[in-house]
Amino acid sequence: MQSIYDYCGTKAKQLYAELLAAVQSLYNHCEVKAREFYAMLLEKVQLLYNGCLEKIAAIVAQVKAVIAVAKIQLAMFDRRVRLQVMSFVNKVQAKQQELVERIQAKKRRVVGRMKARYHALRSTWRRNQHFTFWFIPADGQNIAKTHVKKTHLKYAMTAVASFLVFVSCTIGVLAHFAVQNEQQKQELAAYKQTKSEQEQTIRQLRLMAETNQKKLAALSKLEDQVRSQMEKSGAQLPPKSNASDYAGQGGPVLGSANPANIVLEQEKNIGLEADAKKVDLENLLSAIEAENYRREVTPSQWPTSGGYISSSFGGRANPFGGYGRDWHPGIDIATDYGEPVYASAAGYVQQAGWYGGYGIYARINHDYGYQTAYGHMSRVVCRAGQYVKKGEIIGYVGSTGYSTGPHLHFEVIHYGEQVDPSSLM
Repeated sequence: MQSIYDYCGTKAKQLYAELLAAVQSLYNHCEVKAREFYAMLLEKVQLLYNGCLEKIAAIVAQVKAVIAVAKIQLAMFDRRVRLQVMSFVNKVQAKQQELVERIQAKKRRVVGRMKARYHALRSTWRRNQHFTFWFIPADGQNIAKTHVKKTHLKYAMTAVASFLVFVSCTIGVLAHFAVQNEQQKQELAAYKQTKSEQEQTIRQLRLMAETNQKKLAALSKLEDQVRSQMEKSGAQLPPKSNASDYAGQGGPVLGSANPANIVLEQEKNIGLEADAKKVDLENLLSAIEAENYRREVTPSQWPTSGGYISSSFGGRANPFGGYGRDWHPGIDIATDYGEPVYASAAGYVQQAGWYGGYGIYARINHDYGYQTAYGHMSRVVCRAGQYVKKGEIIGYVGSTGYSTGPHLHFEVIHYGEQVDPSSLM
């Protein structure tokens, strides 16, 4: 009976040992698979995060390029309008100066001829008291002559002068009307030419206005896409400008306006909308920069290149002896000895060196009330007061201080209160 009992005990021990070995092998296999899956998942999350940052940077660069193109086009449009207005004014002034010079030249010629005739008649009149007039027929026969006194001639000349004055005035008035008529014809031709040029300019300006409106519409859609992507990432967005300030209005009646005024009004609204879009995009850029800064200083990066959580945040069994419980203020990340330790967020190193049971220890201050702590390292490569970027190496995994093996003790403090780091990863 005793031999049967001993045999059964031996078989039970062998079976227990085989079962324990099988369970241990299964546990080790599951542990390896879990580590591989975790590393793969962490790599994919990091690639997704980097892709989002690159897309946001590309969108910001595209928005800046569109703003620069819009500024250049508005400046070119303003220059073209100024040049066309100056060209029109110069043409009108040149036509006016040419007309004035022609009138003055004609006036000088007429005055010169009249003065010469006047002096010749005056000289003849002073030298003679009688004047003889000859009347010669076409056949040359019966030639007659008569003597006329100077006094009689005075009366006759007075009458003739009065008649000539009347005729001259009539001719002057007719000449004035003729000059005015010619001037009006020229002005009418110039007006038609100017009107044609203005209509062509207005058509070009309308096309430019339509093109600018399309570009502003595309810019608005791009801004909405950027806002949508930022809303998905949880960023705080600034409000958009009030569209009623440059909203379009119209009707079937032109009223006292003209096509040029309509184009100018459209350009005014385009300018107002462009200014509003500039302010919106500047505010959006500030929000993106603020969001990038918030992400940079928020401890969200896993502090090692691999590993797994061997001890969670909060209450746990005492790792030294297994008796009793204690409070764990962070998480323990088990990984290979000498693996690099990365800063979980950007900030200034507050403490670096040996720190009691933490062994070789580093503590970093971040913005928004965050602090991170790293313990049990084999060595530290940062110093107090140094600024470190997110993902920068600050030390290497070890087992210094109160530690049962190689791992990294990682803590997150928010406004003086310790929080579970896993909630931010």
